[in-house]
Amino acid sequence: MKSGTWHALGFVSYRSGLAIQDRVADERVRNLRPDTLLLLEHPPTITLGRRASDADVLWDPERLGRSGISLERVGRGGGATVHVPGQLVGYPIVRLPHGGRAVRAFVAGLEALLLDVARSFGVRAGRRPGHPGVWVGERKLASIGIEVRRGISRHGFALNVDVELTPFRAIVACGIPGLEMTDLSREVGARIRIAEATDVVARAWRARFGAMEEETWNELEAAR
Repeated sequence: MKSGTWHALGFVSYRSGLAIQDRVADERVRNLRPDTLLLLEHPPTITLGRRASDADVLWDPERLGRSGISLERVGRGGGATVHVPGQLVGYPIVRLPHGGRAVRAFVAGLEALLLDVARSFGVRAGRRPGHPGVWVGERKLASIGIEVRRGISRHGFALNVDVELTPFRAIVACGIPGLEMTDLSREVGARIRIAEATDVVARAWRARFGAMEEETWNELEAAR
């Protein structure tokens, strides 16, 4: 079996992304595939993690509808977040050590990975105790929220690359009122493309987590 694979899925609806995650995770549980990193973009979608409440959504359903933002309650950890075009979402489908109990170490590893990515673009980012993710001062650059089932991780991280920030006003992001978001393009002062960020994330993953081969869409479909 390969040491690991990654796949750039492109632009995928949130529910389709969940379905792909479920299938890949099931294959990982049965050892039909190695650890797999899915990289993709979603249309505007608010997701509410296990720590989120309905009060974290500040816009009413009518305004969300007019803005083209869907709403999903999911099983990952954390609070409310927003996925938008220009945000690189990573779903690592990984078998965690100790029967899946090494969650904190895995989250710390994802933070380190994203710090490596930010550094590659010349962005000085850091951690914030008690709030998983990656920060530039008080501004949040990337969010992390995972779920572990049968020892396999699902969900993952959302790295703001070149995003429209208005949809983030629809929520209390990460349970922090007034939280300001940012993206790589704003911090760098030049537009960064998703494809460029995808390549950097894949390289950073290899450096942190080991060898990984790119998997094409046809190969992913053939594994069904």
